[in-house]
Amino acid sequence: MKALDLPLVSVVIPVRNGKEYIDEALHSVLAQDYGNLEIIVVDDGSTDDDYDRLAQIDPCIRVVHLEGRGVSFARNTGMRQSGGRYIAFLDADDIWFPGKLAAQIRYLERHPDVGVIFGGFLKWTSDDSGHFPPASALSSDCSHLERANPERSGWLYHRLLMGLLVGMNTAVIRREIYEWLGGFREDMRIGEDYDFWLRASRTTQMHALDGDVALYRIHAQSAMHKLDDENYLGRLLLNTVERYSLNNLDGSLLKEKTFHRRVAMTYFNHGYAHYWHGKIAVARRAFAYSLRHGGRRLRSGVYWLLSRLKRTQTS
Repeated sequence: MKALDLPLVSVVIPVRNGKEYIDEALHSVLAQDYGNLEIIVVDDGSTDDDYDRLAQIDPCIRVVHLEGRGVSFARNTGMRQSGGRYIAFLDADDIWFPGKLAAQIRYLERHPDVGVIFGGFLKWTSDDSGHFPPASALSSDCSHLERANPERSGWLYHRLLMGLLVGMNTAVIRREIYEWLGGFREDMRIGEDYDFWLRASRTTQMHALDGDVALYRIHAQSAMHKLDDENYLGRLLLNTVERYSLNNLDGSLLKEKTFHRRVAMTYFNHGYAHYWHGKIAVARRAFAYSLRHGGRRLRSGVYWLLSRLKRTQTS
């Protein structure tokens, strides 16, 4: 099939001060064996480089400039300005494996009832000196992937509630999904991608190719290293179920006790992270919630007592 016979895919790449990594991310897209692309780089107020230079790398690259509006606004801007039948996402510090896009578009073309296709990813960690191993040493060609992983495919609302992870840089969506959902919530500081996939799971089946398709770079700026006093994950889960209930669109029902234990576990993990970072008051409140709602009751009780003792010792 000729490149122009292929459906147009819009690749949205938000970037803020990502000079060190953006070129490698772009080249992983340009190296795909898929010929009908537009790449929209959304520069969200960067000060470390002239990102207009990226448009000189290839005619399919377009650069849009914003003034520090946040990653959700950046992604929404990219989608709003895109023209593709499909929209793919990549963060500026991650990369795609060869063959990813061809395999995913082939799957979507063969399964019109599926609105989101994603896949696995590998964590890309640096050595003690801060250097990352070459992407080529970790990547593998995934153009042969055709089958979905049944454990991560279908009407995924319940599995998402219970912690199934959809890697943003692995996902491709039909344009209709963006139009139905209206993009990412711009009022959320953390978890806007998880919220998007939860909402998507209420409108369409989501399938995962049975294999890894991307590298996710782990460094000091990664979201998983950031702590906040608020347990945004727990609050998001509670708000989602308040809106949609525990019923799935395939007719199944998640048990209320199971769901509340899941939420309690997010509070235990929240408390544990803050306890060992010295934020004892935040940890104590989180362990109290976990204890009340069945999240590792023994460990929650022990840590709650320890946090009480620490407060007494420091008061």
